[in-house]
Amino acid sequence: MKKINIVFLIDDDPIHQQIAKRMIERQQVTEKIVSFLEADLALNYIREQLYQPEFLPDLILLDINMPVMDGWDFLEAFESFRENIPKRILIYILTSSVNESDMVKAKTYASLDGYLVKPLTTETIEHLLK
Repeated sequence: MKKINIVFLIDDDPIHQQIAKRMIERQQVTEKIVSFLEADLALNYIREQLYQPEFLPDLILLDINMPVMDGWDFLEAFESFRENIPKRILIYILTSSVNESDMVKAKTYASLDGYLVKPLTTETIEHLLK
């Protein structure tokens, strides 16, 4: 399994963030995990670091059901400038939603690499990094 530098967890639920963080740490697959309770803060960070790829995430785990800016809004904004990002960022939705319409909608985003249902498991992490 390959190792990645930075993982972003974007989820308004601090308990889920803790669980996901522990799962990722146990796998020892990353040097750094950065958590955001609000999607707009993560988006602003990415915009600010746009030309410093060493500070950008390699992987984003994104919840879709959040207040203020939800995961869909994040993806819309991200796609508007993703071609300017100097490195490939993998983005996976990580949500409790098993709603078929959410899964179909997810397929419409070019920047999205997949749709995962919570909770994050060891097997899921292994699959992401192959």
